[in-house]
Amino acid sequence: MQIASPLSPCQVPRQTRIAGRQESDWNAPRIGLYAETMLLERWRVSADVAYLPWTDFRGRDDHLLRPGPTFYDQRGQGGGGVQVEGALSYFFNKNFSIGIGARYWAMWTTNNRNATYNCICDDVGKIVKHPALAKYSMERLGTFIEFSYRFD
Repeated sequence: MQIASPLSPCQVPRQTRIAGRQESDWNAPRIGLYAETMLLERWRVSADVAYLPWTDFRGRDDHLLRPGPTFYDQRGQGGGGVQVEGALSYFFNKNFSIGIGARYWAMWTTNNRNATYNCICDDVGKIVKHPALAKYSMERLGTFIEFSYRFD
């Protein structure tokens, strides 16, 4: 639903239909370090830090409420990223532990990468393509709980 401006010409009546869809696929090699240490007899802290020297992004942004199929094909290469994760675990015994942690991921492409706007917007039904330049980025921040059991 359009929420940026109630006076926008793009405003669509409120309905239960899906207005759009975004598919994103990021690929990148990781170079990093992992470390862990026991703080006390039953407490372990661990950290994982990685640098992404290069990223590859492919996406598709579908606008489903327009009269004809309308979508953006997105593509970007280069750029970089970082991934950081940390966890604190408690060992109930030598085999079973529970932990809590947090992670942050960020990836981006360099400026001026490809985006192609595609629509069927002429009288003949021909797909019209409009190339554009864009920069893509992604950030994720989250927490997690993990349970671990190690078999001897």
